[in-house]
Amino acid sequence: MKVLSVSTATNHLSVALNEDQTILVEKGEPDRHNHSEHLDPLINQILTDQQLKLSEIDRFAVAIGPGSYTGLRIGVTTVKLFASILGKEVVGISTLAALAASCPDEDTLIVTGIDARNDNYFAGAYVNGKGQPSRVIADGHYHITTLLEAIGRYVNTERIKQVIFIGSGFKKQEGQIKQLGLPFRYGSDDQNLIHAGLIGKLALTAQPVDPDRLLPQYLRRTQAEVDWHHKTGQPYGPDKDYVEEV
Repeated sequence: MKVLSVSTATNHLSVALNEDQTILVEKGEPDRHNHSEHLDPLINQILTDQQLKLSEIDRFAVAIGPGSYTGLRIGVTTVKLFASILGKEVVGISTLAALAASCPDEDTLIVTGIDARNDNYFAGAYVNGKGQPSRVIADGHYHITTLLEAIGRYVNTERIKQVIFIGSGFKKQEGQIKQLGLPFRYGSDDQNLIHAGLIGKLALTAQPVDPDRLLPQYLRRTQAEVDWHHKTGQPYGPDKDYVEEV
């Protein structure tokens, strides 16, 4: 199965082509904030280099969040469009699960997160099982204290030898992390990036969805939604009200 995968969740743009479990090619552009200009050319470059047409892709995959609100919409809308026009399968993969897939270690709690500022994180925790990460602490928006409490409860009931923190912003919490009383380490610079090739591997066992039902998973309301709610007094609408339909 040929899988074309995309991550626009952070400022690191990543696109990959997989053949089953093999990552044929992965290209990334770090520190990009205008993914809408660079995503399509990067996809075209990969297809050209591999002498493939977009119609020859069997499944599209995309990081659906958490992450940058604007970035997620760009990636999700792009693969929705491809899948709808070509009649292909499409899957959404948690950004945090993609980060966890970079760590093959067993007996390790893999905590993945994206710095959401003010000691808050979009985060979750995973352990490896059956060849891929399995979620044991739900993806969510956590204050660091709440996240570490959840980690502490889990490691007290399971055979965990160490904890690895992968993603952004964890090193500044080292004082609190040490209070867990467990060996821990941080992800490498490469692990802390979201790799589309790993998204492609996770996509092989993910359940395809109708392209119209593929939505970003922000895990927190945008500031524009919050302001609108306070101004109008109207209830929040479903996520599809804020995502371009294709």
